[in-house]
Amino acid sequence: MNAKKKGFVLLDVLTGLFIFSLGFAVMLALINTAYIKSSHTDNTLQAVNLASSTAEEITAVLLDDPSAVYHYLIGTTRDESGQFSRTVCCEWDSPNLLKISVKINWTELEDQKEFKLTCLHYIAE
Repeated sequence: MNAKKKGFVLLDVLTGLFIFSLGFAVMLALINTAYIKSSHTDNTLQAVNLASSTAEEITAVLLDDPSAVYHYLIGTTRDESGQFSRTVCCEWDSPNLLKISVKINWTELEDQKEFKLTCLHYIAE
């Protein structure tokens, strides 16, 4: 009688496991890259929000009390909020234009990152 072989040879099983582990390693690398990019995007978005809210806060104070401009002209102000460091500098750009510069620094994967926001605010005499 002719008996047909049933089952898998050891080489077939090892080849299948190799192909499976190779695909799994590629998927793991893709997930890791996506996580790192997501973290970078999240930190950049937080820096943008912190810088814009700082500039808006100064603008709101100046709209309520234009004489408060001299409070902000004392020089550069630096403070820290969590992993972010904020530097605010106000100076005259022209006689009626106040330049508000906000710089946000943070560390991400041992790299120093920075976001700068500069806006102009008109102050009537």
